[in-house]
Amino acid sequence: MYFDGEYRLIGSADPASAQAAVAVMGEEAWRVETGRQQVYRAHAQTETVVLIFDPDMRHTDATIQPSFAQFQPLLEPVMDIVRDFYARNPRPGATGPGYFQRIILVRLAAGGSIGSHRDNGASLSRAHRIHFPIVTAPGVDFAIAGVIRHLAAGEIWEINNRKPHAVRNQSRQARIHAILDYVLPGEIVEDPDGRLVA
Repeated sequence: MYFDGEYRLIGSADPASAQAAVAVMGEEAWRVETGRQQVYRAHAQTETVVLIFDPDMRHTDATIQPSFAQFQPLLEPVMDIVRDFYARNPRPGATGPGYFQRIILVRLAAGGSIGSHRDNGASLSRAHRIHFPIVTAPGVDFAIAGVIRHLAAGEIWEINNRKPHAVRNQSRQARIHAILDYVLPGEIVEDPDGRLVA
């Protein structure tokens, strides 16, 4: 979703339990879902575990995947912080409680990169894109419209995914983020392509 700026700090949560969970995940779990890497060229060097996700990128009626059961207790504190942040910071036009339309885990290999791109499509333009770094290290840098920032483990950030953004992992370990798309029904979004309603 477009907003005035590149990054918005939402809060922070202890990443330790999520770190422990991803540390014991088998490699096969990262290879089940390959559609995102095939459809979106910028993400070719990433691997994804889908928790709440639909390949058609719908905006309502999300499909909760079986893998969500394992991670829900670990991510619920993050989800609560996101809900609370937007409850305390009302958005123009929002008419009801928000909902999580997508939650995925994304791993970027050491030395890998995510090429510069803008997120497009009806839902990605109308959802708050939240990043929760689980495993990261110095040398992993996010860039949005030329503004470079290291997102530390446990921080919860909204990114302006409608501006060009990219990631470089110059560390010696994989970077793992949880990405959560949060929708506030009725929210008015002043997008560069025109006014949108979530």
